[in-house]
Amino acid sequence: MKKILIIIVMVLSCSMIFAQDALFKKYSNTNGVSTVYISKALLGMMPKMNAGNKDVSKIAGKLDRLQVLSCERPSLVPSIKNNAIAYYNKYKYVEMMNLNEDGEITLIYGKSHGHGKNEFVLLSIEKDEINIVNIYGNVTLKDIKQIANQRN
Repeated sequence: MKKILIIIVMVLSCSMIFAQDALFKKYSNTNGVSTVYISKALLGMMPKMNAGNKDVSKIAGKLDRLQVLSCERPSLVPSIKNNAIAYYNKYKYVEMMNLNEDGEITLIYGKSHGHGKNEFVLLSIEKDEINIVNIYGNVTLKDIKQIANQRN
């Protein structure tokens, strides 16, 4: 019975991760949208890594993957925003931060996947662009805060 329960939990966890991938894959071949996927293997080989203007090399060894979606095509921004927010609501991500400043919205979502695996999503929405950064691995909120608090 224990084995069956563990298998069910693992299958459900994997399906949620693949659903997140679906959001990125949906827009991966769309003009005006850039997507990046970096695997654990590549993350381990990078001595210095920046995401935007933040040095994330301190947590790179803890990550299983890093995904980035960036769109500067104003006509697609509402669609990507609505799909992303619907996904995070459907799969019960916790909204950890919501900042609305001069029309720029920044949201941070988090979700624990068990066994030390956590997922954090930074969603930055402006009038003409949207950026989504998805971090998955053995990272904690403390790790994310350290990166967020770095000076430019």
